[in-house]
Order: sequence, then structure tokens, then C-alpha cells
Amino acid sequence: MNSFILSSRELSKLAVMALLSTAAFGLSGLIMILIMQLMTMQSYATDSVDKHGISEVKASRLGGVAVAIGVLVSMGFLLINGYRGSNTLASLWIFWPLWLGMFGCFFLGLLEDLRNNSLSPRDRLLSKSLILLIVFISSPDLVLSSIGLWGIDWLLGFSWMALLVTLFFSVGFINAVNTVDGANGLVSGIFAITCFIFSNEIDGLALKSGLYGASLFLIFNVISGRLFLGDAGSYGIGSAMLLSGLVALNLGIVSLPFLAALYFYPCFDFSVSLLRRWHSGASLTAPDNDHLHNRINVFFRGIFRSKNMANSATGLSIALGSSGMVLFIYLAHYISLTSNLWLWVFGFQCALYGLIFMNIGKLK
Repeated sequence: MNSFILSSRELSKLAVMALLSTAAFGLSGLIMILIMQLMTMQSYATDSVDKHGISEVKASRLGGVAVAIGVLVSMGFLLINGYRGSNTLASLWIFWPLWLGMFGCFFLGLLEDLRNNSLSPRDRLLSKSLILLIVFISSPDLVLSSIGLWGIDWLLGFSWMALLVTLFFSVGFINAVNTVDGANGLVSGIFAITCFIFSNEIDGLALKSGLYGASLFLIFNVISGRLFLGDAGSYGIGSAMLLSGLVALNLGIVSLPFLAALYFYPCFDFSVSLLRRWHSGASLTAPDNDHLHNRINVFFRGIFRSKNMANSATGLSIALGSSGMVLFIYLAHYISLTSNLWLWVFGFQCALYGLIFMNIGKLK
């Protein structure tokens, strides 16, 4: 166990986090921040300094556990106070395949956090595929049946093809979320925005609890920088965003272009990374430290002395510039969630990504 003696700077950060969490969530928020602080003082499940090409401080990989605790605490509080959510999506929090998918992926990641490299990339890929396969077989309504393109819709008319396509992109999405975990506030920020929008449209217990857990972790992760989501958090959040998006899509609450814009950054950046590695002849599973967030971090490191401030500025700027753009349009009521006009937003995000990527510093 690490020393429990905090420097004056760390105490100042803890005071700020405590004030923000208490103001936003009351006593439970304060307790959660203190729990997260204790997690960073443990000597196990620590992240290697150069794992993500951005992180330059020693940090705990137990952020996913912290988010899970926050979600469970919030659910317990809401249930005790008589909240059950609307009947429209009561199945979201009692339907076991969804929980199986989220917790299955969470515990798979937790195993890797506690015993680093205990599973090969191939084993992790196969395990996630098996978990999601069970979910989609148990909940066939979640399997994509059309995306609005004639040729692809014809292929999706074959149930086995639809299952394979949905499974392929679902596993890819979770892996994409995992690749951007190193930027403070990026994954948790996108997840918080997702939970906020969906909880406004779907009066569900799990979504409100997810917003609580994600927001508290966002506060700690951005200010402290000593608690990462780890594989448990990125797999768990990735599967939660995936399955909640598929549920909303199945219910006709959102369009596929809306989800593409909301989840733009992890999906597009991961795709660009795969294409770059394929073009260079490198292994598709090899580490890649030339993501857009790596380049943006180089830029912010030239502005901030603090490595953590540069990291947090990187994550927050990308989250706000991608999913935050969707949130602004949603709050302004410019485009309906079910509209295909979100394709224009997605196109703008692609252009903005390319413009920044080509004109910002490359990681050396």
C-alpha cells in the first residue's frame, strides 16, 4: 500500500474535488470521491506510465470499479426513495441479457486490470465476442435489421448475416472505446453525455445511475489524473453505450446517424488507426501512439506545465468537440434524434477530425 501522506498540491486537488462532488451530489458524492482517493493509494492495479502514449503519471487502473460502485450506490438510493423509472423501458434494468453483456465485459476487463497480460489480445477478443453473442441470441431485437442502404439492408435480411455484422461492429466498438481511455475525461465525458441525453428521453433507472457514476469519475479523473478507467471501465462503459444505443435504436427513439455522431470519436479514430496500421504493414493489434488525442496532447503539453492539465485538456476538448457538439444540437432542438440529418453532423465531425489531425503536432 502506498503512503497515505498527501502533498499540499494533492490535498488542494482533493479539496476541489470534494467541493464539486458535494455541491453536485451531496454527501454521497463526497463519500465517492474519498473512495476514489483511497483507490489511488493502493499499490496494486497500477497503470504503466507510458501505456497510452499520453499518461505520464503513475495511476490506478481501478476507475472502472469506482464507476461501478457509483452506479450501484445511485441505483440503491433511487430504489430506496421509490424510483423505478418509466414502464417504457422498465426492461432496461431488469432484462438480464443487457446486464450480462455489461457486467460480463466489465469483469473480463477487471481480470486484465488485476492481472495484466493474463489474457492475450486474441483471448480477450474471443471472450467479448462470446459474451455479446449470448446477449444478441437472447435479445434478437438488438440485432441490426436495416441501416437505410439497399445493398446492406438486403444482406441484413439474412438473420445469420445480421447477427455476424452486429457482433463484428459491437466488438469493434468496445475495442475502440478502450483505445481512448488514456485521455482524462474523454471516455467518461462521452458516457456522461450519452447518459444525460438518453435519460432525458428514456426515464430509466440504469441511465440516471450511469450519469451519476460517470460524472463523479469525470470530476476525479480530470482534476486528479491518478485514476484511470482501466480495461474494466472501458469495456464496461463501452458495452453500456453500445447496448443502450441499440435499445434506443430498436425502440425508434434515435436514428443510426445520431448514434454515429454521438459516438463519433472512438469509432472514427479507431477506424483511422486500423487503416494507418494496415497501410504501414504493422499488425492491427499493435500499439498505436499516433491517435488524434496523442497529437492534441503534444499541442497542450506546449501550453501547460502540468502533464495532468495537458492530458485533461486533451480529453475534455475532444469530448466536448465531438459528443459535446451533439449535446449542444440536442439541447437547442435543432435536429430531432430520429432524423437522418445527423449525417451532416457526422460529416462535419469527419472533416474537423481530418483538419486537426493534419495540422497539429505529431507525437515524437
